[in-house]
Amino acid sequence: MRVIVCSNYDEMSKQAAKLVAGQVNLKPNCVLGLATGSTPIGLYNNLIQMSDAGDVDFSEVTTFNLDEYYPISKDNDQSYDYFMNKHLFSKVKMKNHYIPNGETSDPEKECTDYEKRIESEGGIDLQILGIGQNGHIGFNEPDINLNTVTHLTRLTESTIKANSRFFENINDVPTMALTMGIASILKSRKIILLASGRAKHKVVSELLNGEINTSIPASMLKVHPDVVLICDKEAYTSMYLGVDIGGTHIKFGVIDDENHVLYKDSIRTRKRGKAQIIMSEIGAACKEIIKKYPISGIGIGTPGIIDKKDNRVSAANLPFDNDPIVDYLKEYIDLPIYLDNDANCAALAECKAGVHEDDLLMITLGTGIGGGIILGGKIYSGKRGDAGEIGHMCIQSDGIRCSCGLVGCWEKYASVSALIEQINDAAQKNPDCIMAQIIKEENGAADGETVFKAMEKGCPVANEVFDKYLSYLATGINSVANIFRPETIVLAGGITAQGDILLKPLQKKLAANINVKISRLQNDAGIIGAALLAKLSQ
Repeated sequence: MRVIVCSNYDEMSKQAAKLVAGQVNLKPNCVLGLATGSTPIGLYNNLIQMSDAGDVDFSEVTTFNLDEYYPISKDNDQSYDYFMNKHLFSKVKMKNHYIPNGETSDPEKECTDYEKRIESEGGIDLQILGIGQNGHIGFNEPDINLNTVTHLTRLTESTIKANSRFFENINDVPTMALTMGIASILKSRKIILLASGRAKHKVVSELLNGEINTSIPASMLKVHPDVVLICDKEAYTSMYLGVDIGGTHIKFGVIDDENHVLYKDSIRTRKRGKAQIIMSEIGAACKEIIKKYPISGIGIGTPGIIDKKDNRVSAANLPFDNDPIVDYLKEYIDLPIYLDNDANCAALAECKAGVHEDDLLMITLGTGIGGGIILGGKIYSGKRGDAGEIGHMCIQSDGIRCSCGLVGCWEKYASVSALIEQINDAAQKNPDCIMAQIIKEENGAADGETVFKAMEKGCPVANEVFDKYLSYLATGINSVANIFRPETIVLAGGITAQGDILLKPLQKKLAANINVKISRLQNDAGIIGAALLAKLSQ
């Protein structure tokens, strides 16, 4: 199957019209198979314009339509006979055009005669098809036993609902139709399949990526030697949902094939209770997003240690205690789900959508220090799945004891939490300094920005604190750079919003040839990276 992806519906319609006109110009007395519905209207409009301009002559062309509702009168404005006269036949002169008779009293005979009429005309040279959201072509609905020839069929509820937009009331939609069968369609020498709009993305993805299956009747087209799928970007582009679980908020984001963020939202993290409760809330949020976007897969980024064997997670700041959180989410979502550490996800996002380096080390500066390692464009997490815990690299042999049980861990000196402790300690020792006054003005609460505010006002104590903090930060960066020798080290976290105020003096403390950059994606890195887990795994 050849695929032509167009920017929009208009471009898709023009491309299809060129192929149809090419067929007619090549064989003026050809037989065309036509489809109805909203999708081919643009094609027909283009063919009318080409005919009016003298670019194509339909006077010797014979057409057969795929289907017709049953029972329905020809003068009913929702009949396909009426549709074709309105959109094509009344505006373009053709030799013959045939549509299954929705007024017949003997539908079985009508179907048999219709098959014979196609054969008597030499068969269909080029068949135009649309595709239903459930994968039907013509009115060949999903069924274990697909009928091969023109036949009377009962419509599924999903098709009736989809077509109800053309009727005043869903109860007015016919429940049956006359339609060419799968074999009838496959006898066509060439086939053009049209798909437009976001609503068709899921079925187009299933068609292209799945196996031949009677639950997707259009998948039978894969056995045909000359099929062209022409679709717009909305129908073709895959979308992926990223879930970034944090200690305070759980963020959700949808990205497309070009890694553009199409949607963002968040909910507060429930820190108490069982892991199942958090995952049920995530599941509910995901369900609502899936209603709006044709999601192909879900990626989850979470803090903590992940057992890669069965995706069990243990995290200090969340109620995850060796919990299989993917299994919990699968109780609510029937989509492929992928899981990794949140820092790894952020690193993957910078690799693919940020700094665009295939070998990088992500260092996240927050409550602790997280690390994400990308080697050759892929996450490196080791066989056990917990590689990259660089925050617990020891930089002081007789230093501060860490909650992990070690002493002198890097995050006890260079995390934002460590910086705040250093700020408070210096302010207590120098109560008259500018930095201490700022803390008093802010109700005694220092944060990561306090030292920068004080430096801006010329506080020498703040300058000393910041310089010492940078030395701690540089010590760790120099060490991990020697171990991994990445092309780039990316710094992330709220403190990196300071930009060059942080980066320029830090660079002076680093060894030569260490390339350090600030995260380009910032707060979006987590959701983009999580979504990329799903995208790159499919």
